[in-house]
Amino acid sequence: MEGIRLETQLNEINGTNILDVSGEIDVYTAPQFKDAVNTIIAGGQKHLVVNMRNVTYMDSSGFGVLLSATRRLRPEGGTVNLVEVSGAIDRILRITKLNTVFATYDTVDDALAAAESS
Repeated sequence: MEGIRLETQLNEINGTNILDVSGEIDVYTAPQFKDAVNTIIAGGQKHLVVNMRNVTYMDSSGFGVLLSATRRLRPEGGTVNLVEVSGAIDRILRITKLNTVFATYDTVDDALAAAESS
């Protein structure tokens, strides 16, 4: 394995943590992705906002992490919001009907506005 395959960074905007993700989310990097997601949820945040602008690939392991987060957040009225998903990932979301589970937005501001209004 050459170089860094996945980077996650927490950024805060108006009191909401945004998870910026770069690289590939697969069976090897999903544990790191899961740790970052769980850090946000454990902090008591009701809505998960994941900026996927720089995600080049995501397999079922990554979708599993997001589904697990959804199962934890929904009973509390929370949501999983994906921002700037690539065309390939958007296609997988539509084929698997996961686009009915995760909300997708063009910008972080749109995702934050939706989260605040829910």
